[in-house]
Amino acid sequence: MRRRLPLLAALAACAVLAACADSEPPEATPTDDGGAYNMVDPVKAPITDDSEPAIGEWIRSMQDEQTVLQFGPANTEPLFSIACDSRGGILLNRHGSVASDRGEMMTIAMGAETRNLAVNPAQGPIPKLRAAVPAQDELLTQLRQAQQPIRISMGDGPPLVLPASPAIGEFIEGCANPRAASRAATPAAPTAPAEDVNSVVANVTR
Repeated sequence: MRRRLPLLAALAACAVLAACADSEPPEATPTDDGGAYNMVDPVKAPITDDSEPAIGEWIRSMQDEQTVLQFGPANTEPLFSIACDSRGGILLNRHGSVASDRGEMMTIAMGAETRNLAVNPAQGPIPKLRAAVPAQDELLTQLRQAQQPIRISMGDGPPLVLPASPAIGEFIEGCANPRAASRAATPAAPTAPAEDVNSVVANVTR
């Protein structure tokens, strides 16, 4: 019996050492890049890009007996349009949107610039919400000089991304100078050839 006691003690000691070895965390293995340790990069969700412009083109058209610059696919109702007001400003129309009871705003984003405009329902065969931009507003300059897509959002709905175009600046310039724009759009009347001086004198003497 006495001979078995040392043997049992040795087995118990081995069991304790094995348990301690299992509980210790494994050491990080250094790599060859200056002693740095291997690290696992965190998993990141893919970033979705919704900045692609909508399909369509900018064209001049007539709405409510007024010239407008509208955007949308060919041979369909417009998605968005710009009209002149009577004081040198512009009216921004989001077609196909209906006003709600929450007092929605029209959010316009161009790069880092963002503006919120109050909207009102506008009459017409297709429902639309309209925001007014006065003549002295800095937003006119930003729209006229826009080089990046223009994002139009209504409340929590998906944005409408409009492509930048020189036609926007030309139309806004025409709203600020309606007389110059109308003269440029109206072809000059042909001038009658000047009569010969001798024929005029002959007619007078007769």
